[in-house]
Amino acid sequence: MGWLHDIILRKFNNIAGTRYEEILKAYQNFFLTEEELVIPEINSILLVFDRFSEKVPEEVHETLSAFEGATLRVVYVIDEGVLKMIRETLGEEAAEEFRKKDMAFAKTFLKEVEEKLGDLNIKFSRKIAFGDKAEYVEGLARKYDLIVISRHYGSETTRTHRVSPIVFRIVQHVDKPVVLY
Repeated sequence: MGWLHDIILRKFNNIAGTRYEEILKAYQNFFLTEEELVIPEINSILLVFDRFSEKVPEEVHETLSAFEGATLRVVYVIDEGVLKMIRETLGEEAAEEFRKKDMAFAKTFLKEVEEKLGDLNIKFSRKIAFGDKAEYVEGLARKYDLIVISRHYGSETTRTHRVSPIVFRIVQHVDKPVVLY
């Protein structure tokens, strides 16, 4: 923490005087160590969607295009729990209808995403998956260096909670960098 110490010393030299050590102790949790300042190498990116996800903003596309040569995996997740609940309450026919409608929506949504990624010359692969939305992403995230996810993934947000509970859980359980949009 040598150079950081020098920067803090210069910043507070005339202001804090002898209180420098107190200030350093009080704010040490907010300063990054030299090891933490190293930008991780990104070779693989996971882009996750579901029926609540927003369209990817232009800024995120620009960010993705900065990782030239990285592999991008686009995954649309359909909640298997909802499908199971429909099957148990309304029957197999209703569950199959829900599955078909959700698959059609997923294909349409992914087609729009693919067109935009194609315009940016980003190579990617895609998948439509069934599973628990949080557990599926947490398990898949281990294989990727960066996760990109809508803050609405899994459910709608509210005035008091700007991030859905599922996204909040994913961010807490994944030890990889996450881009929320």
